[in-house]
Formats: sequence, structure tokens, C-alpha cells
Amino acid sequence: MSVAEPELGGPTPPARQEPERPLRKRAMHAVRRAHLYFGLFLLPWAVLYGITGFLFNHPTAFSDAPTASFGKGELVGTPMEAPPAPGAIAEQVVAALNERAKDGAKYAIVESEKAKYTREFAFATVKADGQDVSVLFDVTNPGGTVRSKATTPPAKAEEPAPFAIGAAKGAPKGGGKAGRGEKGAPMGDAPTHTHAPNAFPLDSPLHERVKEAVPVVLARTGFPAGDVTVTSVPDLSFHMHDGAKTWRVTYNAMTGTVSGSPADSAPPPDELSARRFLTRLHLAHGFPGSQNAKWFWAVVVDAMSFVMVFWGVSGLFMWWQIKATRRWGFLVLLLSAAAATALGFGMHELLTPKS
Repeated sequence: MSVAEPELGGPTPPARQEPERPLRKRAMHAVRRAHLYFGLFLLPWAVLYGITGFLFNHPTAFSDAPTASFGKGELVGTPMEAPPAPGAIAEQVVAALNERAKDGAKYAIVESEKAKYTREFAFATVKADGQDVSVLFDVTNPGGTVRSKATTPPAKAEEPAPFAIGAAKGAPKGGGKAGRGEKGAPMGDAPTHTHAPNAFPLDSPLHERVKEAVPVVLARTGFPAGDVTVTSVPDLSFHMHDGAKTWRVTYNAMTGTVSGSPADSAPPPDELSARRFLTRLHLAHGFPGSQNAKWFWAVVVDAMSFVMVFWGVSGLFMWWQIKATRRWGFLVLLLSAAAATALGFGMHELLTPKS
């Protein structure tokens, strides 16, 4: 019998106990696991956001319509081969103003090198052979893109609605797609709401309910009260049958008007291509009033927002645990912070409205 082996029937030596890991190591182990499992669970959405972001950044990639890019070679011999610089055009404008100036007034350009176009692109459209062709020119660099789609068939003349009230029979829906209370009212303006002579406002219409509720809401949320003007409420849209056909009816509560058109006269909806579906997914946000697919999509958007922050913060903790990478990692973080700050200020300058 080996001396290292216990005697038969003798006492069993106690099992060796692993020392308990310090709290810091256990916490970092939990962070690493959460970092991993969150990443695995939300991997499909991370891939989707990456792909759709690429599609937004590259309009010609995987296009759902015939698209082509062109450059300097396609512009040779055209006036757009070498358009004048903004400063040169500004000088021409000033010269023309001086020629027309009265009373000896003289104008002079200030810092012509700072003259610039307010937008980067010029657009043109062409209708040919059943196609609507859009041409985009980059006004600062020779080049652009061409894109075409099938011409939308003209809308059929709608049969007048015999029940229309307060508007021309067969007129388009009162509120328009933007949901304005007054058709054609500019965005941001407070339209003047007048009822047509034969309009029939209902008892306690929606806009009156909104107007009465505003002071109470302001008082309960701590905002100052004042004169209330309801600028927009949604129109009511429904289908109605007159015994012979079905009508698509729109009632504008703010004007008391009714308009309508045959239900079968609506133009066919645009086809939802794979590219358009992906880009719309990328832009989808907000919680709807009911729990449908969009509501759960909004939950995932919130989850992605949280996890992206968590990935960044937990990555910092995981980097700090590896002592050999601390020095170079710190230099990379400084470079990243400097580049992000400079780029942020630059984009803020570009996006700030200029007077």
C-alpha cells in the first residue's frame, strides 16, 4: 500500500475548499456575462441597425429603383463640368448691383472666399417613356446620381359626393395628410376657423374638448395658462354606403365640413420594397396607443439604447481589468474624445441655421 493512500476504513480527508473570490472579481464576472448575453440577445437588432444605417448613408446601395452614379467623365463638355465657384458668382452679383445702383451707391463684396451654396445639391426631373427620372448634381464636386421610377398614373376624376357640405362636391379631404384643421393652412400658423353657411358643427366637437382641457392640464403640470387656440385636430374618416355605392367620407370638426369620394377611387398604395421596409424600420420610433407590433418594436428600441450604453460602459470596466492594455487604451480614449468633440462642434456648426 502506498503511503500516500489512506488506510482502508480510515477517516476521509476533508475536501479542499476553494477560497471565495473577492467581491470585485465577482462583480466583474457578472459584468462580463451581462455584456455577453445582452449582446447575443440583441445581435439581430444590432445587425439591422448597422445595415439600415449603411442604406441611409449610401442611397444607391441595393436600390429598389434603377440608379446610377456619374462623375466628372459624364460631365465633360457640359456647363456643369466646371461651374464657377460661389465667390465668383457672388462677385458677378455685386457687379450687377453696382451697374443698377442709383445715387452713386457702391457695393463691395466682403470676404468672397466665404461665399457658399446653402445646399450641396441641385435637382432636375425628366418625364420620358413612362418613367420619372430624377437627376441629382453635386454643386461643389463634379458628379451626382440618376434615379428612375415608373410614372405614377394620373388620379382618376372623382365622382362628386352628393352629400358634401361646406366644400365643393368631390373636393379633397378637408384636413389633408398633415392633419391640419384648415386645409392648406401653412405649418405653424394659427388658421382662422370659419364655418360654411351650411356646415353642421356637432355638439362638443373634438377641438372644443381640447380647448377646455388645456387650462386644466397646464394647471396640473405647472405651466402658465393663457389664451388657448386649437390649431389642429385630426379629421374623422369613415366609409358610408348610400344604397348603391360605398363612399370614403371625411368630416372636419373645426369647420363643420364634410367631403367624400368613391371608396374604389383611391390610388393603389406604393409598393413596399425590401429597401424601403428596412429604412422605415430604422426610423420607426415611439409607443403607439395600443400594444401592437410597433409597441414591441419601441420596447426593443429602448432596449438597444440601454444596451449600447451598457456595452460602452462595461467595455471600459473590462478594458481596465487588463493591466497590460491600460496605457495604450488610455491614449486611444483620449484620441477618441478629441476626435468626437471636434466632429461634434463641426457638425453643430454645419447644422445650425444661418441667418
